[in-house]
Amino acid sequence: MGLIKHAAGETILWERTTSGMRCCFYPKRQFGEQMAAVVVPYGATGMYWRKDGTDRPETFPMGAAHFIEHKLFQQPWGDAFAAFSENGASANAFTDGRRTVYYFTCRTQFLEHLRRLLEFVQTPYFMREDVEKEKGIITSEIALYEDRPDWAAYQQMMEMMYQNHPIRFPVAGTVESVEKTTAEQLRRIYDVCYLPQTFLLICCGDVEPRKVMELAERVPRREKIGELVYPRESTQIQERYRERILSLRQPIFHIGFKLCPQQIQLREKAAMELLLELWAGESSAFFEEAYEKELLDEPLSSMLEHGEGYAFCAFSGGGSHGEETAELLVQAWNTLRRQGIERKAFERVQKKKIGQTLRLFQSVTATGMAQMDLAQYEADLSDWFRSVKELQKQDVEKWLQNTRMEDKMVLSVIR
Repeated sequence: MGLIKHAAGETILWERTTSGMRCCFYPKRQFGEQMAAVVVPYGATGMYWRKDGTDRPETFPMGAAHFIEHKLFQQPWGDAFAAFSENGASANAFTDGRRTVYYFTCRTQFLEHLRRLLEFVQTPYFMREDVEKEKGIITSEIALYEDRPDWAAYQQMMEMMYQNHPIRFPVAGTVESVEKTTAEQLRRIYDVCYLPQTFLLICCGDVEPRKVMELAERVPRREKIGELVYPRESTQIQERYRERILSLRQPIFHIGFKLCPQQIQLREKAAMELLLELWAGESSAFFEEAYEKELLDEPLSSMLEHGEGYAFCAFSGGGSHGEETAELLVQAWNTLRRQGIERKAFERVQKKKIGQTLRLFQSVTATGMAQMDLAQYEADLSDWFRSVKELQKQDVEKWLQNTRMEDKMVLSVIR
């Protein structure tokens, strides 16, 4: 094998095929489950591309990455999704702003399922009739999501933060963009963005890396014909407050903070995640005050997201005190900046994050899902474990002192 790494008693193996596809293995002999995933570094924000040798960008339809995700399961020989199910595997896929992921879990016939996975991700079968039929399925999915309060709050938040970057658009696109998408466009996008040399293959569980590599070597390299490009985005937010009425029994809200779209590395991601916990986690001064003032009954959920040309953090919760909660969040951030981070508080959240990382190794699926998230850093759980463990208080305080939040905040409310 190529690179062998160790963390917390676990072994992680890295290899690369002759075509350039990276392969990451988490062998777990004591587990009866196996999982494999192909991570394609093309997601919903990939809406503009430039052909090699030209300067003029061309536009992809909104929602095209998600459309391709749907269509790849349809093969010349039948439905790949059904084939997984009929042979004892559970398959799925998802698209977000920066990637599309295809994966399965199983307990038997792993190599056969893997062969099927590698086959369909490199076999575009975009027949006009089938593409037209799929439009009805996708538009129904769009309508379903539009009525989900959490999705509505998140999407509204993105529209308030961003004015140019495609991260502001729904992952699945709109009914109008889907209806206008053609089979020819999907094939063109596939040719530009689905390059096996950029894929990451993840295999976890009771797997044999040597046999996997024999299959992976059959995936050929494809010629690059262009590259994705992204529009420039203002550092300013679009609007500070917006609400939508869905007649909920209890309102929900998303509080977003637009960050500088810098290239966030693994250690910086670890620092920011710890900072979010120190800022508004269950043991934070913010949550204690919010609870005492009866603004919140439970801690806010948090997220940190970034990709090419965008970065933001956000908190979500429920209740009728969204505005007061948002104001208190900003006050808590400024108080942290003035007073600094207590050593004991830092060590407490660091130990918590280390514990969460160690627990990931106890599940094949959790390990695989975590590795999907680490793909953009070209890192694995050993790198993440080391980054969290070696993090210093000053790494977190650097983020704190260099980031102003009050003029970067948006509040999205669904009532």
